Amino acid sequence: MAKTTLEQSLLELDQLLDGNDPGAVVHERRLPAPPTFTGDEIKALRQSIPATQIVFAQMMAASPRTVQAWETNRSKPNGPARRLMQIFKADPQLAKALV
Repeated sequence: MAKTTLEQSLLELDQLLDGNDPGAVVHERRLPAPPTFTGDEIKALRQSIPATQIVFAQMMAASPRTVQAWETNRSKPNGPARRLMQIFKADPQLAKALV
C-alpha cells in the first residue's frame, strides 16, 4: 500500500531524529519579531477598528483591565498579542470578523 505524504514525512522525520539522513530537504523560515506598540498606538489601533476596550479585550483574548494597562503604558503586550495587533493594523477588517 502506498504511503500518504503525511506518513512519508513522519517516517523521514523519525529517521532524521535517529541521526539518519533520509534525504529530506529542511526549509527554515524565521519571522522577524513582532513590532512593539506604545499605549497611544494601541489606543489608536483599537479606535480604528472601532472597538471599545471591552470588545478589543475579547478580540485579543485579554481582560479589559489588561487593555487599559497597555493603553496607559503600565504594561506591555506579549509577543502573540503584538503579532495580532500587527495583523489588525495591516487590515482592521480582520478584527471585525472576530466579533
